[in-house]
Amino acid sequence: MWTRGIAEWIEGRVAYLSIPFTWDLPNAYQRAVWLAAQGCYVRAGGPAVALMPGYLADVAEIGGDVDALLRHNPSATFTSRGCVRHCSFCAVPRIEGDLVELDDWPVRPIVCDNNLLACSVVHFDKVIDKLKPLTEIDFNQGLDARLLTDHHAKRLSELNCIVRLAWDAMPTESLFTSAYERLRKVGIPKSRIRVYVMIGYRDTPADALYRLETVRGLGLYPNPMRYNPLDTMKRDSYVGENWTDNLLRQYMRYWANLRYTAGVQFNEWLERNGAAEKTREERR
Repeated sequence: MWTRGIAEWIEGRVAYLSIPFTWDLPNAYQRAVWLAAQGCYVRAGGPAVALMPGYLADVAEIGGDVDALLRHNPSATFTSRGCVRHCSFCAVPRIEGDLVELDDWPVRPIVCDNNLLACSVVHFDKVIDKLKPLTEIDFNQGLDARLLTDHHAKRLSELNCIVRLAWDAMPTESLFTSAYERLRKVGIPKSRIRVYVMIGYRDTPADALYRLETVRGLGLYPNPMRYNPLDTMKRDSYVGENWTDNLLRQYMRYWANLRYTAGVQFNEWLERNGAAEKTREERR
């Protein structure tokens, strides 16, 4: 089970704060002030601190070699860090840098690698072999559909796992589709495949809708991910030039809850919630 937001713990007189998202920083600042008032020496880290190290600098020691992953989820692990991609919307290149394969790691069921498929075949096979004794695996951060091969798919089929793909932009449609077909060909059921679909970043409502509907057409439940800038202080406050805030909210409400909303046509949903006009303008 993941913590919601900040992970906080105390060892002796040292208080630790691990902050995953920049919108948690204001709350982390207040926690640091309070902990210091209780006589604790405060240390702060995590992705948000790596992105904005100055925010907590006057109330906590910043960074340091502290493994906070278990504080966020005791079932999580990394077998590699970094990524070969340099996507402009992603914090990983700034926080972790280039891809590095770890020689050893705790064998746990939630694998958080940012790009496991970019690792060598030797490393990937080692990961699969070590995970095989576990009963339920979740590749939580997603697997890069652009890199998924027949070999990857075959090895993944040896696990009882949830496979997460991502389709972030229209130009990668054929690569996403090929990855999906490879997974299905080796017998991985649709119920074990998830798809992250980023919306609100350099796209339009029309192409976001196309991606979401295409994923649903494959018999899958898309997982819409609203874009947030890497330094945002308020979650879901960014609105791209092709969108309105209401339209983004309605996309998220409908597509993130398909088990309950699927009985209503999406256009009808937009009409009910006052967000249809923008979509009609976009389609002209």
